Amino acid sequence: MSAQRFSIALLAAAMLAVSAATPALADYGFANWQTAFAGTGVAAGTGQAFGFWGWCAFGGGVTSGNSGECQFAQYMHASGGAGFTCHEEVDITSWNIVGGTFHISGSVTVTPSSATAPCLAFFPGPGLSTFTNIDVGIPAAAGHYNLGGLGPGLRGEFQIQVTQVR
Repeated sequence: MSAQRFSIALLAAAMLAVSAATPALADYGFANWQTAFAGTGVAAGTGQAFGFWGWCAFGGGVTSGNSGECQFAQYMHASGGAGFTCHEEVDITSWNIVGGTFHISGSVTVTPSSATAPCLAFFPGPGLSTFTNIDVGIPAAAGHYNLGGLGPGLRGEFQIQVTQVR
């Protein structure tokens, strides 16, 4: 192997090692907490079904912070073909832990925009594209949470995973 090829191979190996050892840094900075959640439900005898799945990351501190992000999708299907499917991108500008759950402030963008009204009705609430101190219901302690059923007359499940990263 020539000296030039050896130098190129050594440089490539060094770049690979550095990129593998560098932690991921998202738009919101380093995450202190990462969460994932999923739920599905069927209203018995109605032909209605819904579901959601996604993740949130909270940065800037351990008990409160000034950055974060959530990405999640949801759907609602009703008999006769009515319903919607959408995606929410939540930009968290501040968060804190209150009463054992995460509370967030920020803004949300819905895709497709034609589903904004029904999508926001699920989270953070009807017409709230910006919000302050919303309780997201995610426990602020590391662990796996099987919250079981979603309510009377509904068959389904609700699961949350919470990890403290730093």
